[in-house]
Amino acid sequence: MKKKLLKRLLLVLISGSCIATITVLACAGGDWDGTEGSMFTPEIINQPKYKPFFRTQATPFYDGYDDASAGIFKEQNTKDWMNFLGNNLSKEAVDYWLYEATINQIDSMIFDIKKKPSNLTQKSQSYSLKALQPESKATGFLYFLGFAKRNEEFAVKEINYWGDENKKKGVYSITKQIAGGVNFLAKATDAFMKERYAFQLERLYFFNKEYNNAIKIYKENEGAFKSEDNIKWRALSYCAGAYYRQGQYAQANYLFSKVFDGFDALKKSAYLSFHPLQQADWNECLGLAKTTHEKEVLWQMFGLYNDYVTAMREILKLNPKSDMADVLLTRAVNIEEEKFNGNLGNDLSKQKELSEKIDKNLVAFLDEMSATNSANNPVIWHLSAAYVNYLKQNFATGDKQLKLAERYSKTSKMIKAQYHLISLVGKVSRLTDLTPKAEADLLTDLKVMFKDEVENSFRPNAARLWVRTTLAKLAIKKEEHEKAELILNGIENRFDKIDNLKSMIAYWDKENKSEFEKLFSEVSGLTKFSYVTLLGICYTQNDQLEDALRAFKSIPKYKNELLGNPFTIHVKDCHDCDHEAVQKTKYNNISFVEKLIEMKGIAISKPAEAGQNYFLVANGFYNMTYFGNARYFYNSQINSNYYFDEELHAAELDNELALKYYLLARSKTSDKELQAKCTFMAAKCEQNKFFTNKPKDYKGDFRSGVYFAQLKKEYTTTKYYQEIIKECGYYRKYIGK
Repeated sequence: MKKKLLKRLLLVLISGSCIATITVLACAGGDWDGTEGSMFTPEIINQPKYKPFFRTQATPFYDGYDDASAGIFKEQNTKDWMNFLGNNLSKEAVDYWLYEATINQIDSMIFDIKKKPSNLTQKSQSYSLKALQPESKATGFLYFLGFAKRNEEFAVKEINYWGDENKKKGVYSITKQIAGGVNFLAKATDAFMKERYAFQLERLYFFNKEYNNAIKIYKENEGAFKSEDNIKWRALSYCAGAYYRQGQYAQANYLFSKVFDGFDALKKSAYLSFHPLQQADWNECLGLAKTTHEKEVLWQMFGLYNDYVTAMREILKLNPKSDMADVLLTRAVNIEEEKFNGNLGNDLSKQKELSEKIDKNLVAFLDEMSATNSANNPVIWHLSAAYVNYLKQNFATGDKQLKLAERYSKTSKMIKAQYHLISLVGKVSRLTDLTPKAEADLLTDLKVMFKDEVENSFRPNAARLWVRTTLAKLAIKKEEHEKAELILNGIENRFDKIDNLKSMIAYWDKENKSEFEKLFSEVSGLTKFSYVTLLGICYTQNDQLEDALRAFKSIPKYKNELLGNPFTIHVKDCHDCDHEAVQKTKYNNISFVEKLIEMKGIAISKPAEAGQNYFLVANGFYNMTYFGNARYFYNSQINSNYYFDEELHAAELDNELALKYYLLARSKTSDKELQAKCTFMAAKCEQNKFFTNKPKDYKGDFRSGVYFAQLKKEYTTTKYYQEIIKECGYYRKYIGK
């Protein structure tokens, strides 16, 4: 797509009076911005004008395709005309005539000024130019507007980047408009009007593919183009475009470089229009440069396309203190980062293999620049050299370069943060063992990375994840599992086990934490009570209710509301129905467990009520799983994806505890209706187990088991059996109805 875009987006199409811009559609979607995995922040060069050209993989421009030049031109255009009209009209009035009034209303306003019959709208009358003096100012303004608005048909076209240009049949003849433009330009005596008409005529020639005439008009009127924030640079862009269409690429590229350098609003379009195609053209283009500065600009644009090392060398050869190489430097470093695809350090065994991908020419060049210390902004060169050498695993060289950067490390928050990030890369990349000494050595850098406030443009996220992942894996290597969990929550699937949770809680409670451990405790997204919550959940799922209750009650201000009544059950599960139903009692984890304990106690102390109470207990255990209405029971700060693996039949998918109590309830009652309910719920537990373990080659929707057979054999005379037939399609299919 970029190749097509470069061919089509020659320049921003914009008139001298009305604004229209090209908005290019990006191929990328979603939230991806093309900087993911990056740890090197281009903003450290402190050159906002080059921000669009910072590296991104998503689009050609760091801040997207949308061009703000239209708004800039519109604002400046209004100011220019207000000044021309002697500031006798309000901005609203000038904006109306420039951007809203139709050709019919413009003509009507001319008639009105000349005291001829007109057809002005109420709005046109409210912005009347009749009182404007001298009258020639008003009519000159309106004649130009009429001419310019008719030209919009040729100059402002909708561009469809997935197909052809809009082929709508025109109303006006471009050849007649050109003839009119020649006449208007010849008669123009005011410098301002002469500039506007020359620009309009140049554009008309361009869009009529009369490129020689477009160039001729520009050259003949070059001295007239003086509006620095508007017409001057747009006129030069059209001249450059005309040279390009003629295949005079050297001249075109040279002029586009002047636009790129001279006018920020057209930097993007000038960049996309710049095409160094052949070496001969490039050499000729360089030969057109009249100053060292112009050559620097040409090499900078060359480097934005490719061969950034050559471009940087040439720029600094021309001017050792030039800042034009800075943006190319950050692009070069970001491109090297992309070779790692965010995998730096995540697999220590691949570190050497990944380091071989780093551009050797870039490393050599950065080594030279760091050693000479001659650049305009030396700290960014020292930091870049150190970072790339660390990626290359040239640790000794990187250390020397980082030491050179240290003296500048406090010049700004951004530089400070980048310095400590790169220091971490160097230290962590070479670690093979997470010793107390290593932990202490990392502390200063870690505190900046994890605790200091940094500017929004800084890129710490990938670094933080990489550091955490690498350090946690080193801790696991030493079987320091609690430390690994503290460094990176969820690095291991260990904490679905009660004993492991107890160990983690004890680790949080220990008094003699190292400064390293204290730091990660402070920046962890979890707390001791995150694990206590999970411990209480695990105790409940293990039917250790007293232990669960103690755990939940030890949590300060613990709240966890269950949206549905956890002791309600239906033939067909309907979570939303239960959540919407009026509840006399609102349960949370604590009151839920208390009720389970209470009902189990009643079942033991009052055998006659055992069946009903065990049935309610079973309902509670069923509903607190994924299949029930109280899923919020296992909701906690700890993302369950870390600790419960569906393929390992995680506790929230396990109905075995519910099945145990349904069968116990059935054995403790002589009530056939209750027995039927218990048997059907046992069948649901049986089916859920099948669903979570369904063989990939199994063709059916369900598989009947022991309890469907028992229902059919023993409970066909119950009322509940009829409810089952009415509501359960699986059971109807089983019995052939």
